Amino acid sequence: MGTFRRITMRDDSQQIAATAAKNEVLLTSALAIARRKAEKKPTAIRDILATGTAEGLNSDRDKKYAVVIYRAEKYERTWLNLIGWQYLEDSSAEEWAVSMIETVEANVQMTETDSWPQTPARRAGFAKKK
Repeated sequence: MGTFRRITMRDDSQQIAATAAKNEVLLTSALAIARRKAEKKPTAIRDILATGTAEGLNSDRDKKYAVVIYRAEKYERTWLNLIGWQYLEDSSAEEWAVSMIETVEANVQMTETDSWPQTPARRAGFAKKK
């Protein structure tokens, strides 16, 4: 997973808002394209893409990344796709639409075959303190 740039005091708040809005429009357009392109895909893929929503700025508003949220009701899951703004700068809605379909297909396949990568075990000393 990549790192996300922090929003700092030096960042112009109007520029941050404008970039977030631009990214949200790009990803919302990509979702619409993905839904059209997925017409012949299995129902599960189409249903999950139909739930997709885009946010141009993360909910904490402290880092420069957008979020695409999918709700996979059939699997009782919510999938988040975090996208650093730097990856959205010179890209098109068409490119992101293809990526969205591939992401949902991969998530469905990993869910149905229970083949999600294992998360690393926490090391001693890094546990949350009570």
